Amino acid sequence: MKKRIISVLLCTAMIATMLVGCGGTKESAETTGEESKAATEQEGKVTEAPAQAKATEEASGEAQETAGTFNPDTETDTVAYADLEANYGPLSDLSLPEGVTLGSILKNQANEFWLMLGEGMTEAAKANGTTIDIQATRTETDTAGQLSIAETMIQNNYNALILSPLTNECLDTAVATAKAAGIPIVNANCEYIADCDTFVGGLQIEIGQKAADYIANKIGGAGKVAILEGVAGTFTSIQRVNGFKQQLEAKYPDIEIVASVPADYETEKGLNVATDILTQNPDVAALYCCNDNMALGAVEALRARNMLGKVIVLGVDGTGDAYKSIKAGELTATVDQFPAENGKAAVEVALRLLAGQKLPKVVSTPIEVIDKDNAGQYGK
Repeated sequence: MKKRIISVLLCTAMIATMLVGCGGTKESAETTGEESKAATEQEGKVTEAPAQAKATEEASGEAQETAGTFNPDTETDTVAYADLEANYGPLSDLSLPEGVTLGSILKNQANEFWLMLGEGMTEAAKANGTTIDIQATRTETDTAGQLSIAETMIQNNYNALILSPLTNECLDTAVATAKAAGIPIVNANCEYIADCDTFVGGLQIEIGQKAADYIANKIGGAGKVAILEGVAGTFTSIQRVNGFKQQLEAKYPDIEIVASVPADYETEKGLNVATDILTQNPDVAALYCCNDNMALGAVEALRARNMLGKVIVLGVDGTGDAYKSIKAGELTATVDQFPAENGKAAVEVALRLLAGQKLPKVVSTPIEVIDKDNAGQYGK
């Protein structure tokens, strides 16, 4: 394939903030007055109110119902990324058209997880002599803006699209148009696209299961734990929480969940929610946080109480700041999704599809629990 220059275009000015995972930026989205009010009212609650619990239950049910058509976590037509070359041959052996341009839409480009995923895409595209245009909306609530970006990429005749939708349905019309035009669709991580050619990413329910096993082992299989959920109703948060709860119920009956509260994937909300949990449950043994930002907020809540090291805190995503905190003896662990590798895998899958290969519906990328014992093995 002929080498071309990588073109990575920022959609608009990004918010200069740090770190979250698949859920949102740290203090990222520009909330409306109603959203701000709801967020304020949310803080300080360490158990779900009946209405909130009902809404969460309904959202979970809706996600599972929709997932009856496609759910990456339960799909049987799957292959591990590590086995892709062995099963389908080296990518370098495939014939691709000249001048391939890939389009990628991420959830945002203002946090470390998505920046790392985008960097992996850029590296893989460059290594394979293709061009990739990576864009995102300013906020993770701008579903109309994300749809507009997708429609423009289709109009510009990009050869394949790598999409990380803000919701499970927001890009459906664009996906239908792309499919009708013969444009392959790769669904990269997090929220899913039912009609994608292939989903590439870590399995969210497995994240929760690994977190449960790790925490249970650290606290001796008994004690009180609390959950800091992501954004209520999102697929990633639902699956990470469900995997955690189901694993505890199945294997660790002596562990009690004393609170499960959304903190919206944000550091400050993680701090506030963790503070309230610790106030009402001073004997809690562990905090499971559905991303690293909330986990780092929980670390600050413990620091303020001189309790660092006394409560297990586990996050998700494997951000650089999470690694630093682990190495400093503050954060206990993170479930790393290796976003850069995820990005490389997504580009490889897109190129294989363009070369005419028929791949499984899901290509699962690695996830691993990282703590002080193995953090030094990775260059973060």
